[in-house]
Amino acid sequence: MQEEGTAQRDGRDGQEGALKLLFGRICCVVGLLVSAGGFVVAILGASVNVSAGAVGIALGVLGYFLGARHLGAASVVLGTAAVFFMAAASTGLIPGIEPLGHGYD
Repeated sequence: MQEEGTAQRDGRDGQEGALKLLFGRICCVVGLLVSAGGFVVAILGASVNVSAGAVGIALGVLGYFLGARHLGAASVVLGTAAVFFMAAASTGLIPGIEPLGHGYD
């Protein structure tokens, strides 16, 4: 009788672990997409809002703690690069990208 209870508990733990891993992977993929979107928006010169990179970092950390280690690390690295890139773009340090709000018409 005890073996049946242990098997049921192991099955539930396995399902919970798989669900956590799936949710972690989803968070990481969304974080990667948001960070990549921040790069694209900064290159197009539409906005240099660093919150896209910060959200990518936060989702990467969440995914890392939920079990998606490699994707979490990639999301954190890309989010950090996006923050630095957008900060450089906002000050005009990147050639070809004009800083917003500095054009006088």
